Amino acid sequence: MQADSTRAASKPPAPPPAPMGVFGAAVPGAGKLVVSINSAFGNLAGIKMGTRTVSNEYIVTTVPFFLNPKQTVRIVPQNISFRTQILGLSYGVTDDLAAVLTAGFAEKSLEALTFKGTSGILPLGRSYPGTEGLADFSLSGVYRVYHDDVHRVMVNLGFSFPTGSNYATFNNFLLPTGVRQNIRGFYGMQIGTGTFDVMPGVVYAGFSGPWSWGASYRGRFPLAPNPQGYLWGDLHDFSGWGGYSWIPGFTTTLRVNASLQGPIRGFDPEIRGPAVPANPAFYGGQRVELFGGGTISGAFIGYDNWTLAGEAGLPVYQNLNGPQIMKNWQAGISLRYKR
Repeated sequence: MQADSTRAASKPPAPPPAPMGVFGAAVPGAGKLVVSINSAFGNLAGIKMGTRTVSNEYIVTTVPFFLNPKQTVRIVPQNISFRTQILGLSYGVTDDLAAVLTAGFAEKSLEALTFKGTSGILPLGRSYPGTEGLADFSLSGVYRVYHDDVHRVMVNLGFSFPTGSNYATFNNFLLPTGVRQNIRGFYGMQIGTGTFDVMPGVVYAGFSGPWSWGASYRGRFPLAPNPQGYLWGDLHDFSGWGGYSWIPGFTTTLRVNASLQGPIRGFDPEIRGPAVPANPAFYGGQRVELFGGGTISGAFIGYDNWTLAGEAGLPVYQNLNGPQIMKNWQAGISLRYKR
């Protein structure tokens, strides 16, 4: 009995959770299943060219329409909001290996300002289209390659499958001629990519007493163009964070995220209007964001197997391939159940 008590007392404490926005920082354990419902939402507004914010009037008088360089663009996005609901399943194949599946639903709403004719700065009117549907499905493996009482290192490899639509239509969209017409939605308003993507990543995390920290990388690389003839630029996503556990089961975090993505390669011949987001070169760029978050255990109210996590943040630096609509803020919440 005394030996059993000694072993229990010497068992190292469980590491504090990583921020909500970090993928692959933990495995549930052999035979364990974690079910999560993840909601995210955010907003984009304002236009940048590189790091410079520019006006609508500047854009429609200086930026050429890529299919007809003698004409300037006539449609400028004003506001985009997005909402996603993602179901995640993480199953522990062994104590060090987990399989992770994600699937869900996404919605996007656009406000676009149309200018009259082929030149000039006279606004004609606005359109308010939206898109919604199933998001791209992903399947990943997470493997813990090293751990001790302080440090752990995880690697992950995932694949994204094109279950989301990339040919959604805008209904009753206002064109510079004054005609309202159904057109194919812009690249950034499509729910899916239409491509098979490979997503490698690595996570380092550590903790000592109430303090925790870590760093992560995850990439996303399309393997080939989609049936519409294009593929999104390669994405590199980096995070570094620090955390503090105020009491067991309640941890707050501060995370810095940096992302780098190339422009869209190729183009969809059906996305051809004189609009800023119809140009595949006006996507991608560099962004640095700052997020604050927290995780709380359901044990405080008698539900030991439940966890609630949240995170919200905003950009502190954006250098965009543009003109391109810029990000304002993003927030998310995750409810997790482990059995």
